[in-house]
Amino acid sequence: MKITWKTFLAVSAYWAGVFGWFYIGVWQVLKKPVHSVILAQVAGHLSIGLLIGALIQGFLYLSLAGGIWCVGYMISEYFKESK
Repeated sequence: MKITWKTFLAVSAYWAGVFGWFYIGVWQVLKKPVHSVILAQVAGHLSIGLLIGALIQGFLYLSLAGGIWCVGYMISEYFKESK
């Protein structure tokens, strides 16, 4: 199997999208909204407003993560198709 520079770019773009999805979708969601809800619960200050805000923030982070993965996938497909 011959690996060309386009194949290398396609694989690199795909994995950059997966890494970006993981960083934003998993790490940022766990780090910010979930962590703030846990801290508020432990401190005894959890309110419905904080919970709804965390849910909205988590949804936005996951949407951004999906967009990042899509961009990486589209770039990967561009280099695959232009062989």
